[in-house]
Amino acid sequence: MSISIRNISFGFTEKPLFKNMSLELGDESPVVILGASGCGKTTLLRLMAGLLHPEEGCIEIGEKASFVFQENRLLPWYTALENISLPIEGSLGKKEARDRAMYFLRRVSLEEKAGSYPDELSGGQGRRVAIARAFAYPSPLILMDEPFQSLDIPLRIRLMDMVSSLLTTEKRLAVAVTHDPREAVYLGRRILILGKGGIVFDQAVDLSPEDRAYGSSPHAGLEKKLLEVLYTIA
Repeated sequence: MSISIRNISFGFTEKPLFKNMSLELGDESPVVILGASGCGKTTLLRLMAGLLHPEEGCIEIGEKASFVFQENRLLPWYTALENISLPIEGSLGKKEARDRAMYFLRRVSLEEKAGSYPDELSGGQGRRVAIARAFAYPSPLILMDEPFQSLDIPLRIRLMDMVSSLLTTEKRLAVAVTHDPREAVYLGRRILILGKGGIVFDQAVDLSPEDRAYGSSPHAGLEKKLLEVLYTIA
């Protein structure tokens, strides 16, 4: 799976979000896009998903993407299992869709909550169902918009570990956006920073799990570097 973004421009104002921006994604996953509020992180994800279209240039993907939104967007009148299975019943059939939904509920350690409704789930459990739904959709591309926001640090780390584990076996291209440099270092195999008009920083991250851990010297060093870039473009 790869994404080719070629010379796109979007937002013809005095300060367009993207101006003649190009980007190739596909070698490292997950890719984490970092930047301040209003820099265009969510807009870029929506362009990749085809929910928005560039005013100039093109984006080549070739496959539909699954999306983890900032909100869980679980339908309250359906169970956790149904929230995952219903979107894929049309392409897989009811039985295969339910089997696939249950598989991903097990992967996120929520098999016992299959029959629970969204209002019976904690915030972290609801987030896990939303992530399981994205992985259950048979797409090679998963886009995640601030997937761990508003969660405490221990839960955030557990969910990032869960996503990393899923990507190890599922082999998807995942692109996540965040405003948190610590999160970017912990999760990302490639980190991009958006600034005025497009990408101002692009670095592959080859760290061991121990070196990615919050508080480790390598983590702190890369986090400091990211903060310096963010400060200069603020």
